[in-house]
Amino acid sequence: MLKKLLFISLLVPMSLLAAHKECKVNPSYDIVINKVNVHIFNKTTDLIITPKGEVVLNNKSMNLDPKLIKETKQFQQDLRQQLPQLEQQAFTLLSEVKQTFDQAIKTKLGDDNELHSQLNKLYKRLVKLLRRSILTDNGETRFYYQNYNNIRQEGEDIGQHIFYNVVGSSILQFDLLKNYSAIKQISKNEWKTQKPKLKAFDAHICTVITNIDEQYQQILAELQ
Repeated sequence: MLKKLLFISLLVPMSLLAAHKECKVNPSYDIVINKVNVHIFNKTTDLIITPKGEVVLNNKSMNLDPKLIKETKQFQQDLRQQLPQLEQQAFTLLSEVKQTFDQAIKTKLGDDNELHSQLNKLYKRLVKLLRRSILTDNGETRFYYQNYNNIRQEGEDIGQHIFYNVVGSSILQFDLLKNYSAIKQISKNEWKTQKPKLKAFDAHICTVITNIDEQYQQILAELQ
């Protein structure tokens, strides 16, 4: 029970970094951004937009009127700014939450190597999960929609896997029962502190993704 309470208190706030449960928009396309162009694609649609707003749709160069060129140019500019920014904000917030709980454990429980080790393991696994959804490397940003849409469930699965490993390896360590009150206090205080920040970021993610999807769908409709 102690282990369960502890890891629920640590897992729930961190897994919310991946939560877009209130967002009505689930992307259905991958995005690759580099210096040459912005590439948005899935099994049925392949859209390339250059920095000048020129468009290639399903391997066919499109003749655009000035209004649509302005829209496509603005869209690719927004993607170049918003997706890398969203990536950085997610990693920064995840790191801040991890550091907050790390410090809380140290303050309340001292240098409990087991708890710090498991928190670090959870953090590294969630970072890896985020990088499978959105990643900037060598000047290229990649967004994978299927990984993004599944990130909440996968984050919860990672936490549960780590939790069961902890329980299985330390079920006989009854000495930790004396820390029940401290763990309960960590859960109460830190969750209360982190919840508004995480909910705000959750809403921010939804706003960005919704804005991207609306622009994309509008441009496709005008092109077709």
